[in-house]
Amino acid sequence: MRVTITKTIDLGEVPSEIEKSLKAISERLAGLQNNLHAAASDAKEGKYVNAAEELEALRTLLVLLDKNIEEQQSLCLSYEKIRIAKQMPDSQPSAPPNLGEMD
Repeated sequence: MRVTITKTIDLGEVPSEIEKSLKAISERLAGLQNNLHAAASDAKEGKYVNAAEELEALRTLLVLLDKNIEEQQSLCLSYEKIRIAKQMPDSQPSAPPNLGEMD
């Protein structure tokens, strides 16, 4: 069972959090490659049931990896929106509408 945990960090920590998470994704990809090699090795040795089990594990891990990538993509886009918003000048209050001349 998977659970989602929400955490709060300072805005300035977001870039390092993104970097850390992308590194973790990269490490997971290397682990997935090991599953694929194990499946290929099992298949080459005629252990097709073992290969199928490795491939099923790989599929499950790919789903989790996809979720991690989706979360990082969302974090990157959200952070960029905040950065852009901070660079925009504050809007000036507009003058009240002209309600017509008073004679």
